[in-house]
Amino acid sequence: MVDLILRPKEQFVMLASIAAISLAISLTDWVQRGMHLSVNILLSSILAVICLYWLPMVLSYLGVQRFKLSNWPLQYTIFYCFMVLGCMSWGVLRSLLVNTQTFTLFEAAAIALPWSAGIFVATKFYLSQRHLKQEKQLRQLAEIRLLHSQLNPHFMFNSLNTISAFLKHHPETAGTLIHNLAAVLRYSLKHSVVTEEDAKRVTIADELVNLNQWVEIETCRFGENLSITFEVDESLINEEMPAMLLQPILENAIKHAKVNPLNIKVLIAAEGDEVLFEVRDNGVGFSGALLAQPEKAGLGLSITRSRLRLEASTELELSNEERSAGAVVRFRLKRNGQVC
Repeated sequence: MVDLILRPKEQFVMLASIAAISLAISLTDWVQRGMHLSVNILLSSILAVICLYWLPMVLSYLGVQRFKLSNWPLQYTIFYCFMVLGCMSWGVLRSLLVNTQTFTLFEAAAIALPWSAGIFVATKFYLSQRHLKQEKQLRQLAEIRLLHSQLNPHFMFNSLNTISAFLKHHPETAGTLIHNLAAVLRYSLKHSVVTEEDAKRVTIADELVNLNQWVEIETCRFGENLSITFEVDESLINEEMPAMLLQPILENAIKHAKVNPLNIKVLIAAEGDEVLFEVRDNGVGFSGALLAQPEKAGLGLSITRSRLRLEASTELELSNEERSAGAVVRFRLKRNGQVC
């Protein structure tokens, strides 16, 4: 059973909605009776909101919270009883203002029944939908955490080997590589913890700073056999994106391109109200089987595809260069951190 717990904003919206509906019905009823609106009629309508709806809703809600009542028939019974009392109280006050008869207990019970049932059912339905949405978000967060945990840099072993090779003859270069490796690992760890409040989005500028530090390590590792260039629209550097999306794509190109020298070009450009991210290489390209079934891509691309779906509601596109065999990987994100 979903707990009857409403956030302050939800409480305000509910009370305001009930007030608007009640006033609209009440004032329309007076007009249909041929009575001219007056201060007393307006006061009577306002008292109906307070006595018939607001006080029963607030008092029953506080009672349920105070005594931690989770049984929904009991919750409804308490709300209904408060509503009957509120209806009778309003009947007395209304008789003083507009010279009408008070409600009998039977009349008050009949008036309160459909309203209390409608409000209670609507509230329960809303809470159940909110609960389902929260469960879905928690499942997505768990999946994202799992994907991030798999992104813990598996290039670390190769990077350490590269640093080890430079330590003896090029200690200054080794020192720079250690600094870059530490920065990349720090960035990875910082953005691997995903919470419901913090979706770990970063600016394109931050992502590129980290990516360049990683590129320096890979360039030292492969020397002249690897060239990675960037073409970035500078007006986009403050746009937001999920962290660590580009690195696995570059790693995949380095691993599977199978050419020397390997040239990789990273393009970040505006495309309407979206940002286009594109990685091209001059390698052998994707196989026909992989293009036919992109879901069977390697670990890095599979993780990136899943992250894009979960964190940005967009797709990873795989293709080959039209004039050559090089691979092309692209995806698009809505500008200003929106999802596609």
